[in-house]
Parts: sequence; structure tokens; C-alpha cells
Amino acid sequence: MSMIGVSVASSKSLQLEATQEAYNRAVVKLNLLLIDDKTHEEVVRSKLFEVMGERNQLGKYSTSDLYVMQKSIEKTVDDFLAGLNEQTITP
Repeated sequence: MSMIGVSVASSKSLQLEATQEAYNRAVVKLNLLLIDDKTHEEVVRSKLFEVMGERNQLGKYSTSDLYVMQKSIEKTVDDFLAGLNEQTITP
């Protein structure tokens, strides 16, 4: 394998690892909410399974796709949780 091939493979491996870590943080955040608050248990559990499903499919994406996914997953989960908070406040 050429040095370029090794570099690309290494880059994808590092990006995959970083993206998996971002997804893992999102899963932990959702799990902690399920432990602390049962108010929206069904919707949070559904989101948790969605995030875990995405995390399990990460290996099939390109390095650039993984980078975008890594940057967006935590914001996506934070926005989801903020929406739950708004539902709680709004009668």
C-alpha cells in the first residue's frame, strides 16, 4: 500500500473514532436524561435508539461525511432536548 493509501486509511480511522466518541457522548446524555426524568421517556428512548442506530452504521461513511456527522450529532441531541424542555414549559 502506498503512503497516500496509509494516510487516507489512518485519517478515516481517526475520524471514525472521533465521530464514535461524539455519538457515545450523545448516547450518554440521553441515557442520563432517562435515568433522571421520566417525563418524556418514550420520545427520548426513541431518539436514543435512532442515535445508536446511526452510530452502528458509521463504518460505511466517508471521512468527510464522518466529520460532518461528528460536528452535528451533539447539536442535534441538544436541540432535541431543548425542544423537550419547551414542551414541558408550554401548557
